[in-house]
Amino acid sequence: MNEPQVNPEVDNQSVISEESNADDIDVFGQDQEIDKFPLLTSILDSSWFQIFVNLLTIYALFGDDIRIIAFDKRADDGFDVITIICMIIFSIEIVIASMVRTDYFNSFFFWLDIISTVSQILDITQFNIAVGLQGSVAAKSASQLSQANKASKTSSKAIRVVRLVRLIRIVKLYKAASYSQEQAFKRQPIRTQTIKKSRATIYPSVYENINNIAIEQENLNKKENHTEQRGSIESHKPEGEDNANSQENRENQNMVAKQLQIENSIPKSLPNRRQSMKEPSQIKAKEIKESRVSKRLSDSTTKKVIILVIILLLIMPLFSSDYYFEPSYSLAYAASYFRVVAEIPNTKLSEINQTINFVIDQHKSFDTPVGYITNPFTEIENYETPSYQFLRESSKSYYFELVDPVLVGLDYIGDPVILFVSDNSDVESKNSIINIVNTLFVSAVLLFGAIAFSNDASNVALKPIDRMIVKVNLIAKNPQLAKEMKLESEGTQKETTQIENAIIKIGALLALGFGDAGSAIIGTNMASSGDVDPMLPGKRKWAIYGFCDIRNFTDATEVLQKDVMLFVNNIAEIVHSMVDRYQGSANKNIGDAFLLVWKINDSQWYEDGNEIKWSNLVFINQLADCALIAFMKIYAKINREPKILEYRNDERLSQRLPGYKVKMGFGLHIGWGIEGAIGSEFKIDASYLSPNVNMASRLEAATKQYGVAVLISSELHQYFSNEIKKYTRQIDKVTVKGSVKPVGLFTVEMEGDDLPLSKQDYPQEEKQQVMYEKKQIFLQQLESGDFNGELYMKRNKDLGLITKNFNPEFLHQFGQGFQGYLLGNWKEAHMWFEKAKQLKPNDGPISTLFNVMGETNFKAPQDWKGYRELTEK
Repeated sequence: MNEPQVNPEVDNQSVISEESNADDIDVFGQDQEIDKFPLLTSILDSSWFQIFVNLLTIYALFGDDIRIIAFDKRADDGFDVITIICMIIFSIEIVIASMVRTDYFNSFFFWLDIISTVSQILDITQFNIAVGLQGSVAAKSASQLSQANKASKTSSKAIRVVRLVRLIRIVKLYKAASYSQEQAFKRQPIRTQTIKKSRATIYPSVYENINNIAIEQENLNKKENHTEQRGSIESHKPEGEDNANSQENRENQNMVAKQLQIENSIPKSLPNRRQSMKEPSQIKAKEIKESRVSKRLSDSTTKKVIILVIILLLIMPLFSSDYYFEPSYSLAYAASYFRVVAEIPNTKLSEINQTINFVIDQHKSFDTPVGYITNPFTEIENYETPSYQFLRESSKSYYFELVDPVLVGLDYIGDPVILFVSDNSDVESKNSIINIVNTLFVSAVLLFGAIAFSNDASNVALKPIDRMIVKVNLIAKNPQLAKEMKLESEGTQKETTQIENAIIKIGALLALGFGDAGSAIIGTNMASSGDVDPMLPGKRKWAIYGFCDIRNFTDATEVLQKDVMLFVNNIAEIVHSMVDRYQGSANKNIGDAFLLVWKINDSQWYEDGNEIKWSNLVFINQLADCALIAFMKIYAKINREPKILEYRNDERLSQRLPGYKVKMGFGLHIGWGIEGAIGSEFKIDASYLSPNVNMASRLEAATKQYGVAVLISSELHQYFSNEIKKYTRQIDKVTVKGSVKPVGLFTVEMEGDDLPLSKQDYPQEEKQQVMYEKKQIFLQQLESGDFNGELYMKRNKDLGLITKNFNPEFLHQFGQGFQGYLLGNWKEAHMWFEKAKQLKPNDGPISTLFNVMGETNFKAPQDWKGYRELTEK
């Protein structure tokens, strides 16, 4: 193995984290469409454009009524210009949306926008005049007056229709509000068990639980295999055989009959997948039950539709002008009366003037006063109010009578017409106010009705689906996040919540089942639209591999029987929790053994020829320290936890193994490994294959020979911080089976006898929170650069207890003896080891080295190279 080098040109950072550089995974293909016009899209989605369009929409709803209420006809041209600008902007918006919005062109909302935009043309006064919806009364002939009166009424009806049509613009405001809610929902974070999620705890992996599909497919395969076997037996019957063989044939027939019986015993209500796909009509209607979600959504929608219809039926008559104003026919009567007075023979002009003044005075208190009067008499001037010239045609009503020139008997000039014109501006203003209130009411009804309907669909179905999509994408990118996601409360929409929670549970189970090594397998398969393909090519990774084993596990299994699972899981809980706290991950559980991995991010190393170089040495130092501290904590926990110590008092174990204690051995090594799927399409395990994984296993096995709990390879030991190295010592240098390169063996000084009990276990939910908080505290020390291995060893209670007998003098004497051992000065080594043994009489490494040197009477062999072959596996 090439010794890794450090790249001095790269800035060292003290953050021990693995940050994924992968883009967000989109399992559902929502982001696969290519934006052909990114600039237009950015303009259409920009806040300023949306605000501008919404302001114009509000003007389109209320501008015409405001024009009538607050201004006279002199302002009509200005309002026409604003209306034309609105139509232009709305048209531009429709064109841009048709280009950049998928499925917008020729859709329901497309035609809705077209109709609402075109309808604004009737708000343009000059257009109405040009097409005859509003006319001028410059001429006063009977036919022209009749046409003008008819045009005025037609214009009023058209304007009322316009006001109804332009309410479609309310949809624009609702769509804008819905878009804002959608964006706010996308920015809403997924709820997790904790507020802050550290980068160091995130490991990209992806899973999809295919257990149910696998069971269904397995049943289908069994049935098809039965059929194939039956056909194979029948088609291969031997012909012309004797009676001896006929007995065998009968046995085969009996077997076929049994298979047919098994097939017939399968319930008919469970058709196979192919049949159910080809003949869906055979599913009985009574078997399809309405879900709670469907029933609730249907009931709620029906109820709200009925309520809205009732409200509209009760309220809408209040917004009719006829409810407040009765049509006035007084001027029509006045015109008829004036005609009668004018046609009376010898009528005096003073009487006619009095009649005109009487009509004017009487109508001053009306909502429709007289604005203009014309008569055929030359001596009598026409009457006109000062504001009459500024009245709109829509604010005028014409009442006229034709007089008989012969009966009048007086000279007159012009048409024999008596014309009364009412000033309806006050009524029109009040009608506009009613229209504004009507518009606001309809807007409120439509808006709140739409919100009420959409809220039901959104809360019951759409939002849960959106959350499911987000969560599936997150799990596809990083399956470990599923373990941190918080389950949703069921509430009233129980079914969608159960599905949503099932996704979280399935993701969490996949994360637990596949581990960190299976992230690529799950991510690739969830992002793919094809079939499941777990057999992906392996990837070369660098990692620290830890292997630990439970001693005397065979005896414990035979004695504990069914309780052995609880025994193993109690130990596994300690192993996994400590490894997770100290930035590692559990990979494989092999009965009595556990493979633990501290994976090094690809950004932290690179290959330069045949050499491995580190981009961040501080990261490697911290990760190496974490791996050793994790194993030391496990060693302390199995000697302090009450539920583990209880096995010392188990009578079954004590009878089989007197003085039984739970003991474990640990091996630590660093190197490359191939990460990927091991197995076949029937069953896979996500793990690592390499000689370095085997080396960790061999180191663990060798702990029995040396009588120590932990063995560390020299390749890993070199990356420990100087503070941690103080607690370690080299105890041998060997070559292991399958390798010719010698490796130094190191151990750490710790003792687990007579340790005080730990606190009683917390409740499971509280325990998870406590474990998380401790993990975050440790992570903050790493990220802030405050981590110091020696101080941490002294301040941590578990580590302090197992290293309380640490003796620097013993390490010095053992080190002197070990140097003599390596150099071949075994006599000198023997002397130093004897001195060290006086300080630690039961030291396993000294006993082992004494046995090695004693084979040659403490004299190094002639071919001694400073290391020996480790013959035992």
